[in-house]
Amino acid sequence: MPGSNNTKMALAHSLQELMTTMPLEKISVSDIVDHVGMGRNTFYYHFEDKYDLVNWYFQTEMTHFLTTGIGLGSWQRVLTGVEEYFRANRVFYTKALAYTGQNSLRSFIFEFIRDIFMQRALECNLPEQEGVSAADIHFAGTFLAGALMGVIMQWVEGGMALHIADYTDCVNKIMNGRLFSTFFGSRENEWAALPPPDTEN
Repeated sequence: MPGSNNTKMALAHSLQELMTTMPLEKISVSDIVDHVGMGRNTFYYHFEDKYDLVNWYFQTEMTHFLTTGIGLGSWQRVLTGVEEYFRANRVFYTKALAYTGQNSLRSFIFEFIRDIFMQRALECNLPEQEGVSAADIHFAGTFLAGALMGVIMQWVEGGMALHIADYTDCVNKIMNGRLFSTFFGSRENEWAALPPPDTEN
């Protein structure tokens, strides 16, 4: 409903403005509604808490971005667009991602990315191909989402100084197996030559 979405977006923008001067953990629901001129009941009609609001805002903005902002045929274009969006909302996402407690944006983004990978695999009918199970798809989605979240968090915590899209060359090398074979393709005797772990402590 347009009216409901307008109310949610007004609350999200109120939180964004407050986060320019306060950390997310210090902001209360009362602060958010007072800043925008709404009542607490209005807030709780739409959201469970401020973290639910943060997650809704990310999902709404990112879904719009992925479906209308750019073509999805190129990882370079996707990462460049994501970078531009995060930079434009630097304060909000830096502070929101600093929170690591329950219902955190970090966890929400991880699940969001994992579900995109899994949905893409299902659309390609991978379960019908020999040797690929639903459990395989779930693990692969979890693995890839964890890897991408690690890159995003390192980039955000580093002040977004680098260009995240520059990582695409390395990602391509990983995906085509060149780096995987380097890391995990060692001969068995090389692994055997490693010193045993220290178990005395």
